[in-house]
Amino acid sequence: MVFILLCVKLEEMENVESVSLPPGAHFVLDVKNSVGEDVREGVVIDPAEQHDLDGSRGTANFVLKWDRSAKHQAYLNVEAVKGVTRNISGEDANQFVPIMGFECRGLEPIAYKPDVFIVRSKGGQTFEADLSEGEWADFDEKLGESVSIMGVSAEFRTHKR
Repeated sequence: MVFILLCVKLEEMENVESVSLPPGAHFVLDVKNSVGEDVREGVVIDPAEQHDLDGSRGTANFVLKWDRSAKHQAYLNVEAVKGVTRNISGEDANQFVPIMGFECRGLEPIAYKPDVFIVRSKGGQTFEADLSEGEWADFDEKLGESVSIMGVSAEFRTHKR
């Protein structure tokens, strides 16, 4: 089984203290067959969902069969890694930060489509920021200044546990 970290880079942050995943966040990924060329785009992974694995007592957050006649299922589990995955701080601008981990078998994530994140400004105000377009801006009343994130990118890194 392979364990893969989702690492996100926010290129520019203005008046941002931290950026985190909201409670119950789901992940929109493109996944590839780890032994073939098949790709599924826009797959929604919900960590709250549990699917039984065929011929096993185990469960997974996402399960698929690449071929209807295939004996084996490909699956993915979402898992935070203590001491590795974390929130993004204001000082992390233009650096990849591991925000979540995925335990994968028979598939590998190849693209991530960012969604809503929780942004805390340097003035202490909290915002729901939709980063699906790659940028976001708002105004912090307490601080009296704008708060923004420009440029979002992601990469996947293999992690040994």
